[in-house]
Amino acid sequence: MSPLLVHRAAGVAAACALAATLSDGAAAQRNRVSESEVRAHMSMLASDALNGRGSGTRDEWIAATYVASQLQRWGVQPAEGASDLVHMIETDRVELATPPTLHVGTLVLSHGRDMLVRAIGASTVSGPLVRFVPGVDVAAGAVVLVAGPDLPPTSAIASAAAVIEAETPEVRATWGATAAATRATASPGRPWRVVLDASAFLAMSRVAHGSTVHLEAVTRPVRTWNVVGRLPGRDPQRSSDVILLSAHLDHVGSRGSGDDTIYNGADDDASGVTAVLELVRVLAEGARPRRTVMVALFGSEESGGAGSRAFVDRPPVPLERIVANLQFEMIGRPDPAIAAGALWLTGFDRSTLGAELARRGARLLADPHPDQQFFYRSDNIRFAQRGVVAHTVSSYGLHEQYHTPADDLTRIDFPHMIRAISSMLAPIEWLANSTFIPTWHEGRQPKPGERPAPQ
Repeated sequence: MSPLLVHRAAGVAAACALAATLSDGAAAQRNRVSESEVRAHMSMLASDALNGRGSGTRDEWIAATYVASQLQRWGVQPAEGASDLVHMIETDRVELATPPTLHVGTLVLSHGRDMLVRAIGASTVSGPLVRFVPGVDVAAGAVVLVAGPDLPPTSAIASAAAVIEAETPEVRATWGATAAATRATASPGRPWRVVLDASAFLAMSRVAHGSTVHLEAVTRPVRTWNVVGRLPGRDPQRSSDVILLSAHLDHVGSRGSGDDTIYNGADDDASGVTAVLELVRVLAEGARPRRTVMVALFGSEESGGAGSRAFVDRPPVPLERIVANLQFEMIGRPDPAIAAGALWLTGFDRSTLGAELARRGARLLADPHPDQQFFYRSDNIRFAQRGVVAHTVSSYGLHEQYHTPADDLTRIDFPHMIRAISSMLAPIEWLANSTFIPTWHEGRQPKPGERPAPQ
C-alpha cells in the first residue's frame, strides 16, 4: 500500500474511532439521569398553575395529559387493547352540582350555610325524625338526631336514612373550607351524615318527634385519570413478563384561606412521578429491555386510591404477568433516619425483591418507620393484596411540610433526588433484562382487604 493510501486509511480509521467515541458518548449522555429533565418535570407538576393536582379534578387531568405527552416523546405505547395513554375512570365518589338541602316543615337548611354534608347515601331520602337513645336501635329509614357528643355505634344506625349531629369546635374551625368543597362520598344504602351549626341544631331540636325530614342532593360522578403505557420487551421468551413502575399523579388541591392555599405536593408525589418519567426515558432511549416495562401513573390516590383500584380490577395485562411493581413515593428529600444517599423499601422483609435489588446495587434499606405502616399507605398495596410482589420506594423523613402548602419546590433537595433516581436505574435495568422472579416470603403476602395491625 502506498504511503498516501496508508495515511488515508489511518485517517479513516481515526475518524471512525472518533465517531464511535462520540456515538458512545452520546449514548451515555442519553442514558444518564438528566438534572434538566428532572427539574423541568418538577417545575410543571408542582407548579401553582396545577393548583395542587386535586384528586379527580381538571388539574389532575392536566397533569395526566402532560405526563402522557412526555411518555409519547420516548415511544411509550398504549397498553394492550387501549388507544390512548390517558384513561378516564368513573369513581364511586360524587360532586355536588348544587348545595344539598334539608327540609322539615317550614325549616329549610342548606349545605355551607346552616349545615355541612359529610356523606351522601341515596341522592334523595325522607324519613321520620327520631332522637337517638343509647342502647336502642334506630328504625329503618329514620332520620336520627344525635344530641350528645358521642355518636351511636355504626350497628345501631346502619339502616337509618340520615344521622344529624351538632357542630364541634373542630368542625367550626374548618367550616369555611369544608363548605367550599364540592366533593362528597356517595355510599348508596348507607345513611347521610350531616352536621348542623348551633342555631340550626337548636331549631331542629324543636321539631316534633316523627316529623318527616327530606334531604336532597343533585350530584354528578367524580372522574379520575390514570396514565398507562408500555415499552414492549424485545425478547419473545421474556416479553410476556411485565415490570410495573408506578407513582400517583394527584395531591390534595387548594384549601383554606390565607397567603398560600395551594398544596403543591412537590415531594408528595411530583417527585415519584418524575422518577418514573426519568427512568422510563432512560430505558426507552437505550437498548430495549428483554421484559416489557409498563408505566402507570395513578389518579386519586389521596382520596382513596380509585386509580390503582381501577387498574387491578380491570388490568390491562393479567396480574399474574406482572413480575414486580415498584411504586415511587416522596423521594424529593433525604430521610435523616437512614444513611445519606440511601432509600427505603416498604415491606422490605416481606419478599425477595428488595434484597435482590440491593445485591444488584440499589441502595435500598428496610423502612425505618414501621410504626407508620407505609406498606399499606400507597398504591402498591392493591397489587400486593392481589398477589403481585409490590413495594414502594421512598425517602420520606416525616417532614413537617407533609400535606401542607409548604411542600413546594423550594424544599426539594434536587441533588438527593437525582442521586436517588440514578441509584435505581441499573438495578431496574437488570430486573427488566433478567429471568429473576421475586416471591413473597412465607406468610408475608397481605391478604385481600388486610389492614395494618395496631401499633
